[in-house]
Amino acid sequence: MASLYHATGIVLSRRDRGETDRWYSVLTEEFGKIEVLARGGHKMLAKLTPHLEMPAVVNFHLVSGKQYDTIAGTNRTQSFPNVYEDLNRLVLVQNALHLTDLATRPNDPEQNFIKLVTSLLEVINEATEVTSERASFLLGSYALKLMSLIGYHPELSRCLSCKLGISPGSYRWHALKGGVVCHGCVDRDNEQWFAARSMSDEALKLVRFGLSEPFEAQMRPHLVAEHHLEFHEAVESLM
Repeated sequence: MASLYHATGIVLSRRDRGETDRWYSVLTEEFGKIEVLARGGHKMLAKLTPHLEMPAVVNFHLVSGKQYDTIAGTNRTQSFPNVYEDLNRLVLVQNALHLTDLATRPNDPEQNFIKLVTSLLEVINEATEVTSERASFLLGSYALKLMSLIGYHPELSRCLSCKLGISPGSYRWHALKGGVVCHGCVDRDNEQWFAARSMSDEALKLVRFGLSEPFEAQMRPHLVAEHHLEFHEAVESLM
């Protein structure tokens, strides 16, 4: 027998089902990520569509069924209207939500990352300006934080091999093994660490900063193009 239940969440993605219905992937506070169906959600004048197509925190009224759950009603509790102020904000949000969708499994309450998503949306919404460089840095930072939450926390302070603290300029970056390795260990076992590559101290500082500091703080640092590029190469190699 179908029953009604409630959840609070943010829509991560959507896909059409047939000519009129639409599936929504929703990151919720209560159940982690869930997949729910909006009947008639693909229609232009559907009542649910305005609440589900824009980034927002939404209260969902859901009906459980034998095969899938459907959306009976929605109520938007927090919106982020400035996300649509410029393309940089919009692309940043879309990419962050897409990464979250890829990184989470359905119906896993332990993967409750809604606070991380909400904090990013709030900073983007309230920022006076979000340049393309700042948006790309925020996205890289978001990816680092997300990977850390799902168990891929990079080692940024101690050598992956000997476990000793690293010194400025005396290490290399090894994404496949997840962090930094000192020059001494690379020299002693070059075959094992052949994929390690050089990385500047400034780029490593950006990776540390992006991983550890809140999004509000990441609106302030000056981004040097060369170091910013290294930062992104490090994040992408980890991903």
